[in-house]
Amino acid sequence: MRTAQPETAARPERLAAVRLALVPDLGGAGLRRLLAAVGADGEEGGLLRAARATPHLLRRALGVSGRRAARLARALRRADPEAELRAAAEAGVEVLALCDPDYPAALRVLPDPPMALYRRGGYGVRDGLAVAVTGTRSASAYGTRTAHRLAGDLARAGVTVIAGLGRGIDVAAHEGALDAGGRSLAVLPSGLLAPYPPEHAPLLERICAQGAAFSELPLRCGPEPAGFARRARLMAVLALAVLIVEAGERSGALAAARQALETGREVLAVPGPVDSPTSRGTLRLLQEGAAPVGSSQDVFEVLGWCASQELSLPPDEARVLQRLAALDGAAADPERTAEAAGLSPEVAAGHLLTLELRGLVARTAEGAYVVL
Repeated sequence: MRTAQPETAARPERLAAVRLALVPDLGGAGLRRLLAAVGADGEEGGLLRAARATPHLLRRALGVSGRRAARLARALRRADPEAELRAAAEAGVEVLALCDPDYPAALRVLPDPPMALYRRGGYGVRDGLAVAVTGTRSASAYGTRTAHRLAGDLARAGVTVIAGLGRGIDVAAHEGALDAGGRSLAVLPSGLLAPYPPEHAPLLERICAQGAAFSELPLRCGPEPAGFARRARLMAVLALAVLIVEAGERSGALAAARQALETGREVLAVPGPVDSPTSRGTLRLLQEGAAPVGSSQDVFEVLGWCASQELSLPPDEARVLQRLAALDGAAADPERTAEAAGLSPEVAAGHLLTLELRGLVARTAEGAYVVL
């Protein structure tokens, strides 16, 4: 288990990444445009230039008004990444900056990866075998009972259960996994030192003791609309599948399902009473092709997991493995593998993670993959 980095670990590029993360108003799309404008292309020097962006550069790169560009430039100047890293270390929070070598590979291939990922608690390879379980805040007794049961069964089978610490289905999923003695990960729509909703702070402590909590927002940042979208994205990327237990037509949980599809993860849904408003969203997912789930065994079958691990690989996973095998022992990064397999980088990264968990490929220190 890793511990929070000491303040002395803060290189200039690392401080620049955290400085950018301390201005959430830039947004993921805004950061992407800003980095493109300074010619970052993944180079650390681009982070330094972006963190020192002038109002003129911000206005040109983001297409915003002069007044808004000036506000963003002031926010960048006033941001104190060193103080943020000190506060994180004192709170036992690890900060993984985009330029750090151990920044999660699955996040690097996103179009707009977080500048900094905040993590509290233990996290390791076994947590790559994870399923996100989420749904409506207005959960019925049926939904709460089902989420708790499914999460508990998954946890007992060694699967890490991810949820968003929200009311309703999320709480039932977290508690189901923890009550079963398993692991759970919480992804917050707020900073880790400002948990939302606040009444779930005791649950967060329990999660961090048996798992970990994540956020891409500054430590003390409260919940905001963009935070919920970022939560859905992180939940999808950290999981191999997203299971929606109960959701209305406009439930925010459906955002996690959309993110799962965009990143090549499986979408699963629990059928509910057809006359219940909180079943309309899951019904639509099922109509659109989500796999129906009534038990943990259904999840295992969809993902190709079994006790003997002798099931054949899904077509896309098999294609990724074949392309890597064709390199005859040479390693390839996720982007090169994606291109060879004819897949998007996000989708290929998900399949590479699954293949790694199956013990079929390994990741090198440089983040490339090789067939075992």
